[in-house]
Amino acid sequence: MKTVSIIIPVFNEQNTILKVVKNVAQIDIDKEIIIVDDASTDNTPEFLKRAENDHRIRLITHPKNLGRGAAIRTGLEHAQGQIIIFQDADLELAPSNYPRLIEPILEGETEVVFGSRFLGKGFIQGMGISYYIGNVLLAELTDILFKKARLTDVLTMFQVTKTEILRSLDLQSKRWEFPIEIMTKLLRRDYSILEIPVEYVPRSRKTGKKISWKAFFPCLFTLVKYRFSKKF
Repeated sequence: MKTVSIIIPVFNEQNTILKVVKNVAQIDIDKEIIIVDDASTDNTPEFLKRAENDHRIRLITHPKNLGRGAAIRTGLEHAQGQIIIFQDADLELAPSNYPRLIEPILEGETEVVFGSRFLGKGFIQGMGISYYIGNVLLAELTDILFKKARLTDVLTMFQVTKTEILRSLDLQSKRWEFPIEIMTKLLRRDYSILEIPVEYVPRSRKTGKKISWKAFFPCLFTLVKYRFSKKF
């Protein structure tokens, strides 16, 4: 069994996918890399074929586009590592963060680590204002609903925890609300979430930023739904 399973959901990332795979592969930790191509329509599938012969990489392809959350859920089904890390294929969050993300879990300090883009910073130059405001509002509401959860980045892709914990959450979300479902269910089960700062380089809409302000509403619905749901 590997120590870490790194799940990379991919959709139309021909400009960055080979670079992200290379960067992830170079990180010196015991790992497996699971790439889930969510029915890309550009040259991403062709580029991914170059990585198929790498024994560290497992490539899974969706026949149709199901969403980032659905791609991560597929990767989770195939993961064999003890700890899960999610990695977007756009390199906004650098793989160089991995060692310090998993260290508190390996040392027994906590079972859940979130990599925060905002810890000690506030607004980040280059980040879309609507995305920033949406994240702040969701963090404030989380603080209210969970009596001072004190999280600064509730939409972070770096939600790192043990594989067995993630599988026990019975995750359902398919798209951008996926991290909200994970966070809410972890808090409902009284897990203590340790936030640590991570390096972040925002990608502009000109270079293919996919999330829009409309994603706020399913995120809000998911937060409220799983906070008060009797079954979670």
